[in-house]
Amino acid sequence: MIAEGVVNVNVPVRMTVIKLSEASGGGLWILNPLAPTPQLISEIRHLESLHGPVRHIVLGTVALEHKATFGPFGQYFPRATVWIQPGQWAFPVNLPLQFTGVVQGGERLRVLPTSRYLHGERTLDDEIKSLDGSYRAQAKKSPVPEWTADIDYEMLEPITFQSVGAYSETAFYHKSTKSLIVTDCVCSVTKKPPKIIQEDPRAMLFHARDSIEDVVVDDEATREKGWRRMVQFGLVFFPSQIDVGSFGRAISEAGKIDPSMRPLGEGAVPSSLYPWTWHGDSDVKNFEVISNKGKLFCPPILTKLILDREPARTLEWVDRIVGRFGDFAHVIPGHLNNYVKADAKEFSRAFDPLRSDPSNKKVYPQRPLAEDLALLQEASDLLTQVGVVAKSKICDLEPARTVGRFAAIAPK
Repeated sequence: MIAEGVVNVNVPVRMTVIKLSEASGGGLWILNPLAPTPQLISEIRHLESLHGPVRHIVLGTVALEHKATFGPFGQYFPRATVWIQPGQWAFPVNLPLQFTGVVQGGERLRVLPTSRYLHGERTLDDEIKSLDGSYRAQAKKSPVPEWTADIDYEMLEPITFQSVGAYSETAFYHKSTKSLIVTDCVCSVTKKPPKIIQEDPRAMLFHARDSIEDVVVDDEATREKGWRRMVQFGLVFFPSQIDVGSFGRAISEAGKIDPSMRPLGEGAVPSSLYPWTWHGDSDVKNFEVISNKGKLFCPPILTKLILDREPARTLEWVDRIVGRFGDFAHVIPGHLNNYVKADAKEFSRAFDPLRSDPSNKKVYPQRPLAEDLALLQEASDLLTQVGVVAKSKICDLEPARTVGRFAAIAPK
């Protein structure tokens, strides 16, 4: 599936379906379901005809973009048990989960037990006390999901922001295939666009232009050029290799677009606007640094805005994953590349930026170049100043403040 952003950035968003063994009760287990389009529901019905009904639907994150499709998808499978990540929140009003479309209730609406309880590090009484009242009865009745015969997990319990919001994620380990399944904590990108992006190449062709007046052809090289630029928008939001003009200039230049190029932004960009220009092919280096030949990395929005506030807790979670599930051979992220060949050491190295130690002036660099992190660094400083998040514990020595486009206004 594809998520579309305001700058016509398409990013694959993934759900995972597992056939459960008899030991886990059989049927299908689904993680982070997508929007229930007719095509998707048809495909799931086909899987049900082969492997049994959808029996468990799991939301392994508190991220709003995954939560938004959880309830609507579950409406098509009302007899399935839904399992939600602890620490769910909503904005601007923190409404109950049922307001997002969840129709399950009673024994079919459950909170994922913490992995501390699952692995005997927490008592059942303490686990139940941590739940809202409506979830306690079922947790006491059947505290351990039956599907854990097939699927183990380690949970990063909620990292709560100072003002509003939280981050929490569970990493699932499918025992029989030795696969680690995550949502947002790691990803992988390569120069070749994913197949699903290539089904509709318009966004790639849109971004392959250096300016609004360019006319591009649809070939492999052009798609790869557009893809690497989409990746940079999607991961750092404000690539260093673009110049952004004024809104008035963007409106006036919109009339210069070649008619054949207008369809590239239809449904995503108003009036065919293209309010920036690229510095030729200078973005190749920036992309290659981010990609690093497809090796796993933790996305900079997490390492710069969220996990850097709780690096010790996060690394402890990573260590538990590696310690308990260290024989995994592939990682299935919720975004971008799928079924990434990686072992426990590579997974752990993806979090190296969180191992920085400012007190000893030891800095593990972020994956993107420092100049590409300018906007995220400015956002980090601003969110800290207004009290949304705590101060970063590891990023004070990074050069993003001094070499980025916001260096002139960096705090002294």
